[in-house]
Amino acid sequence: MSIRLRGSGNYHVEEVSLADTRRLIGYQQAGVYGTQFNLKGFAYPWVLTSREWSGGERVLDVGAGYSELPMHIAGHLGCETWIADDFGQSVDDPFWRRRRDPEEHTRAHPEVRFVRERLGNPVQSSLPEAYFDVVYSISTLEHVPVSMLVAVWTHMDMLLRPGGEMLHAVDIPFPSGGRVAPIAAAAAFDILFPLLPGSLCERFPLQTPKAHARRALAAVGARPRGRLKGLGIVNMVLNPDVVIDPLDTTYNRIVKDGMKGGRHWRVATLLIHIKKVSTKEKGT
Repeated sequence: MSIRLRGSGNYHVEEVSLADTRRLIGYQQAGVYGTQFNLKGFAYPWVLTSREWSGGERVLDVGAGYSELPMHIAGHLGCETWIADDFGQSVDDPFWRRRRDPEEHTRAHPEVRFVRERLGNPVQSSLPEAYFDVVYSISTLEHVPVSMLVAVWTHMDMLLRPGGEMLHAVDIPFPSGGRVAPIAAAAAFDILFPLLPGSLCERFPLQTPKAHARRALAAVGARPRGRLKGLGIVNMVLNPDVVIDPLDTTYNRIVKDGMKGGRHWRVATLLIHIKKVSTKEKGT
């Protein structure tokens, strides 16, 4: 399957799916770095095992925060690793500091190059275009405002070299809330999505895996053409194989982020892996 991204050429879709317990158990049995029985504990090994890594590759982690995965990729895989994250400085939001010191974190990891900026404005960006072999993100793109979706995906495309790959793990909350009506509304939204005006799709409060994948890919001119099987909201809600964050992970996040109150949201992870067709492939 190939799709065309705006102004960039073809992309092959390697995977669009939900994180599942079968693979997660396999990661644990194989001892893959970062494996834990939660969403990020799936996303880390998924990024590491979804492609063939080579020493010297140029890798960009979008919105890494204080993640240790970029350091692992730099130190254990021998890649030139960059992080693009402003730790909330551009929007003056101390929440994204996570009650830690970004400067201290940066000094502690000289093996990684930190770029204090958010993606979406290539004119003002210091990141080199068509430079990276891999652009990936974990639990980041769900925070991108709808108004910035096109700009962020287009910017990532500009940064990726021909033949490079994107891997993104996007957290998607369940719409149920313990009630049937939101599930039915979300399922209807997925069915009617191709017929709805774009403005309504952007404003609709329910986020489903299929709708999010459609938005993300269509934002840069991609056309999945009904190939997003297994992403239906009914499957997401009823399939026990779908990985969700356990309660203790939610509580640890509440403590880490200093929240005064909290609620356990059921959240799944949407996996998007696409590969940019190289100039040689285009010519064949």
